[in-house]
Amino acid sequence: MTFSRSFKCLVLLAAATLSLAASAAQGRLGFSVSVETDGLFSRTLKQVRITAVTKGAPAEQAGLQVGDDVQAVNDTPIPGANGSAIMDIVHGTQPGQHLRMKVLRGGAEKVIDIVAATGD
Repeated sequence: MTFSRSFKCLVLLAAATLSLAASAAQGRLGFSVSVETDGLFSRTLKQVRITAVTKGAPAEQAGLQVGDDVQAVNDTPIPGANGSAIMDIVHGTQPGQHLRMKVLRGGAEKVIDIVAATGD
């Protein structure tokens, strides 16, 4: 079970990392996540945690940190959410638009407001 779960997390992490990569149509955010779902083939999210923040990227400038436990994205709660819907929110963030993340850090909730940059 550990191998399957790890494999699933790697696949989802790869998808999330790809989804956050710069492109002409998407805003650049600059972070990577690990994802836990409620089953091997489930898209229902249990937890999303920040695993990397790119130095100098909009996410770092907004205060996002490695280890932050994402509670909500643009007011959509993470636990119980469809992972594809959350990725669509992130994918749809255009340069100049805001991506609001409610995170749990050290037992305290913080709101991180990331302004997406151009994909260059």
